[in-house]
Amino acid sequence: MTLVELVITISIILLITTLCFPKDKIEKYQVNSFTKQLCSDIRYVRNINMMGNTNAYVYLNKNDEGSSFTLNENKEDIKQVYLPKVCKIEYTRSMIKFKADGTPYPSGTTIKIIYKDIKKEITIVPISGRVLIKEGKYEK
Repeated sequence: MTLVELVITISIILLITTLCFPKDKIEKYQVNSFTKQLCSDIRYVRNINMMGNTNAYVYLNKNDEGSSFTLNENKEDIKQVYLPKVCKIEYTRSMIKFKADGTPYPSGTTIKIIYKDIKKEITIVPISGRVLIKEGKYEK
């Protein structure tokens, strides 16, 4: 077997594998990735606010382009992450900030991310400021 035949065989196998990978799994991966990234960025903002920089926050957006969140530090947008358009996001507060002691300001927040049968929930505990992801039957 020559090198050319080997390359052609591998590319055909990769093409078939790509076509067999359902789009639904890709969207589930995107929802999981978005949820974990949002949770991580909320924890980052909490740590920054606890170190004395109260100009850091996460802002949740809903518009025609879709749902997203923006990480802002010192009045500068550091990053913006979009949720897949087929998903919905529900939240009690659009801006997430923390006090110097790590408690959320104002009070706790719940963020729900919904895609078909997948429901993720991020909860910021009002008293301690802990950020929890609730996925089905367990919490992280």
